[in-house]
Amino acid sequence: MPRRRAERGAGRAALGGLLLAAACAGSATPGVHGPTPVPEQPRVLVPRDSAPGGPTVLPPPIARHPAVPPTLARLRGWMPLSATGVPAFLAAHPAWDGRGVLLGILDSGLDAGVPGFDSTTTGLPKVLDLRDFSTEGRIALAPITPFGDTVVVGGRRLGGFSRVRGIAASGPWYGGAVFERRLGEMPAADANDNGTDSDTLAVVVARASDGWVLFADTDGDGSLADERPVHDYLTARETFGWHRGGEPPPLTMAVNFRAGAGVPELALFFDNSGHGTHVAGIAAARGIGGVAGFDGVAPGAQVLALKIARNDFGGITTTGSVMAALDYAFRFAAERGLPLVLNMSFGVGNEREGAARLDAMLDSALAAHLGVTFVTSAGNDGPGLSTMGFPGSLRRGITVGATQPATFSGVVGGPGRPAGDVLLFFSSRGGELAKPDVIAPGVAYSTVPRWNMGDELKLGTSMSSPHVAGLAALLVSGLAQERREVRGEDVRRALAAGARPFAGETVLDEGAGEPDAEAAWRILRAPAPAVTFDVESLERPGTSAAFRIAPPASDTVVRFRLTRRGGTGQPVELTLMSDVPWLTAPARLRVDGPMATVALVQHPPLDSAGLHVGTVRGVIQGVEGSVVRLVSSVVIPVAARPAPVRVVARLAPGAVKRVVFAADSGRPFRVRMATAAPPQKLIAALHQPGGEPIFGENGIPGGADTMAAVFEVDGRDALRGYYEAVAVAPPTGGITASIAADAAPVTLRLASVRNDSLAATLTGVGDSLAPGRFNIGLIGGENGFELSGEGGADVAAELPLPAWAARMVIDLQLAPEEWERLSDFGFTVLDAEGRILGKNPLNYAHGRLTVELPRRTGDGKATLVLSPGFTEPGSRERWTGRITVRLEAGRPVALETAGGDEFRLSRDAAAEFRARVGEPPWPLPPGFAPLALFIAESRGVTWSWELPLGPPWPAR
Repeated sequence: MPRRRAERGAGRAALGGLLLAAACAGSATPGVHGPTPVPEQPRVLVPRDSAPGGPTVLPPPIARHPAVPPTLARLRGWMPLSATGVPAFLAAHPAWDGRGVLLGILDSGLDAGVPGFDSTTTGLPKVLDLRDFSTEGRIALAPITPFGDTVVVGGRRLGGFSRVRGIAASGPWYGGAVFERRLGEMPAADANDNGTDSDTLAVVVARASDGWVLFADTDGDGSLADERPVHDYLTARETFGWHRGGEPPPLTMAVNFRAGAGVPELALFFDNSGHGTHVAGIAAARGIGGVAGFDGVAPGAQVLALKIARNDFGGITTTGSVMAALDYAFRFAAERGLPLVLNMSFGVGNEREGAARLDAMLDSALAAHLGVTFVTSAGNDGPGLSTMGFPGSLRRGITVGATQPATFSGVVGGPGRPAGDVLLFFSSRGGELAKPDVIAPGVAYSTVPRWNMGDELKLGTSMSSPHVAGLAALLVSGLAQERREVRGEDVRRALAAGARPFAGETVLDEGAGEPDAEAAWRILRAPAPAVTFDVESLERPGTSAAFRIAPPASDTVVRFRLTRRGGTGQPVELTLMSDVPWLTAPARLRVDGPMATVALVQHPPLDSAGLHVGTVRGVIQGVEGSVVRLVSSVVIPVAARPAPVRVVARLAPGAVKRVVFAADSGRPFRVRMATAAPPQKLIAALHQPGGEPIFGENGIPGGADTMAAVFEVDGRDALRGYYEAVAVAPPTGGITASIAADAAPVTLRLASVRNDSLAATLTGVGDSLAPGRFNIGLIGGENGFELSGEGGADVAAELPLPAWAARMVIDLQLAPEEWERLSDFGFTVLDAEGRILGKNPLNYAHGRLTVELPRRTGDGKATLVLSPGFTEPGSRERWTGRITVRLEAGRPVALETAGGDEFRLSRDAAAEFRARVGEPPWPLPPGFAPLALFIAESRGVTWSWELPLGPPWPAR
C-alpha cells in the first residue's frame, strides 16, 4: 500500500582520515526562528509552466513496453490465484466469479482505458463509475467568450469552436486548464505525451441537451473541430486523454461534473500514480494486457473506483476523502441493490494502536452497514513487531499481510532455487494488536496506465489486500446467487477459519494464515455463531492483544474484555483452549450480558531471549472456527541494559530471527548482520522502540564478511528503550545469520567556552578500557522553526538553497495526539519552478526527508510544502509541526582540538576536547547555526553525533 517506507541512503564524507557519517536527524536548534509561513491556500500554486507551451517539435515517440509480455506473465503464474485456491473454486462454481457484486476500490484512481476493464464475464460494463474525492483533479472554470470560430483558454488559442456551438449554440461556455506540473513527477505529469511537464492543457465546458460536456484539443492540433463531447462518466462511461496523433493517451481521464451555483464544477479523474489501476486489476480485471483468461481474482465483479489520494505530493489522502468516498459507495451500492465489497490499500503507521480516529470512524460506518465487507492492507513497515498501521488496526474489517509465492522466487528476492511460499519480509506485524487477520500473495503482475508500462510487477500489502477483496467478492457472489444473507463479519470469519497457516510463523506474522476459497465457502454454508465479540486488552485501552517487553517474574496475569456486538443477547458459553503450555485460561467462559472479562495466567520462559506468543481460542459448540482469539506476546531482550550483543541463528527459507536489545538516549550504537558464508544472503531491518522503522535505509541486503548489513545510529537519533534487529532469510534457501549490536563506549557532552569556541567532554561508559581518537568537523548549518495550519489547506515555507549546500535534510515532528486525527500528511520540497526536489509523506508523527541537491551556480530558494489530510470531512482542526532543516556541504571542514585527539577512558573517566569554531567556512543563511559532526573512533569502529552549535548547547 502506499504506506511510506523509510528513505534509503546515507552518505559519507572524509574528515581527518575518518569516515564521517552524513547521519540522521533529530531535535531542532532551540531559540532559532524560522521563516514566515506563506499564507494558507487550498493548494500550493505550482507555477503553470516554464515554457510557452512545450516543445515546438515533438521528440520521438516514447517506446513503452511491459516488464514481460502479458502472455508470458500468465504462463508464469504471475497473477498467483492458485495460492488461495481460486482456479479450483471457479471450476467448481463457475458462476460465482464475482458477478452480481460491486467491488469498490478506494485508491489513487483507475485508468479505465487499459485492457482489463472493458466488461465482466457476463458482458456487463466492468467499471460503473469513476469518482474523485481527492480534489486533485478539480479544475477552476471561468466564463469564456469566443471570437468567431476561435476562443482563448488558459493562454491557449483554440479553433473549431463551431463544434462546441453545435452542441450548445448560445452558451454559457466555460474554460479551464490542466497544468501538467501540478500532476506531480514525470512521466505521469506528461499528460499529452510530448516529453515535458510544462504544458497548459485547455478544456471547454458547455451544456448539451443531455447535460454538461467537456471538449479538449486531445490531438494537439489547435482545433476542437474534430473533438467529441465527453459527458460525466456515470452518465455515459466516456473517457478522453491528450495524445500524439494515432497513439492512445498515456493517461486516461474521466469527467466528474457537479452542479454549482449556476456554474458547473469540474473534476477530472485519473491515476497519476499507477497504484490504484494495479490494485483494481488484481481484484477484478478481465483480460489483463488484452490476453483472454488472464484475469484478476473476481473477473465477474463490477468496479466502483473512488479516488481518495492526490498523487502530486506522494499519494496522500486528503481531508475527509476516505469517509466521503465510503459514504458514496454505500449509497451507490444501495441504490442499485448490489452487495458491496470495499478495498483500501492505503494507510499510515500507528503512534498508539487503537487510537486513530480513522479506525473509529470506519468501524462506526461499517457497524451501520453490516452487509459490507471491508478489506485493507496491513502495511509495509515489518518485519518488526507492533508495526500494524491504520486503518489496518480497525476492528470490523479484514486486515491482510503479504506473502511471496514460490513462482516469484528469483524475480523478487534474488536468484536461486524456488522454495515454498514465504511471508514478505516487510509485511507489517501485530504486537499490541491481534492482527493481521489473514495473509495473501503480495506480488502480482497486473494492469497499469500506459505511462506506467514496464511496472506491471508490483509488490506490497497493497497487492495482497485486493487479492482478499477479490476472494470476498467470490464468496459474496455465491451468497447472493443463493439468495442468502451477506454479512461482512461472516465473510471475515470464513476466510480466517478456512486459512492455511505457514510453518514457523506466529499469529502476529500471519494471523490465521492464507485463505482458501473453497474452505471459506464451506464454512460460510455451515452454521454461523449467534454472537460476535470485540476483544480488548485491558493493559492498554484500544488494543486487542497483550504485549509485554521484559516483564518481571511477578507479572503473570493478562486480562481481556469481550464486548458483544449489538449489546445484549442470549447467554453464550465459550470453550477456551490455549496453544502453548505457558499460557492458561479457564476451561469455560459464560457470557450472560453485553460484556465479560477473562483473566489468563502466563509463565513464559523468562530465561529464553526472543519472542513468545500464545493464543487462547474461544469456540462455541457446533460452530466451525474461533469466535474469539486472545493473544498474549512476551518479548525477552538479550540484555536489559546497553551491552554488547552477539547472536547466531540458523534460519529456514523466509524465516526471521529477532534480537531485542536496550539502548540509551543520545548514545550512538551500531548493528551488524551477516551470513556465515559468501553465497548466503539476508535482509536486515532495525526498528525503534515502539516498532517504527529507523530513519534512513531499512530492509537492506547483507552477506558475509565485508558484505554485512550495517546500521550506524547517530547519537541525535538514538532513543532510550528497546530496539529490535531482525535478520530475514531469503525464500530460496536457509542461512546461518549473526547479529551483533554495540553501543558507543563513551558519551558526549558539549559546553560553550567562548562565543566562538566549544568544549566537548567524553565520558567512558563501557565495561572495559576505551582507547581511541576524537574528531570534530563542521558540515553545514541547521535551523529549527514551527509551521502551523488549520484544516486540510497546504502550508508552505520558503527555504534557502545556498550554492555550497549539497544536501538538505528536513525533520518534521507532529504531536502523537495530532497524528491520531489525521489520515495522511504530505511532506514535499519544490524547486523555484515548482518541480519536486523530494517528497516523503509522513508514515508516523516524526518523519525525515533527505534531498540530494542539484548543482547550482548561485544561491537559490526552495519551497517546503506540508499537506495535512484530516479524517473528518470538512475539518478545520489546527495542527503544529516542528521543523528542523539541515543544509550539508559537499566537503566538511575539520576543527583542530587543543591537546590532540586521543583518549583512553575507563568507566566514568572523562576527557575534554576544546576547539575554536570561528567563522563558518560557508556563509550561513539567516537563522542557521553551524552544524557539527563529532566522531569517536575506538577499536576500528566509529560513533557519531551530528549536532548544531547554537545556544543553549545540547547535552548528549
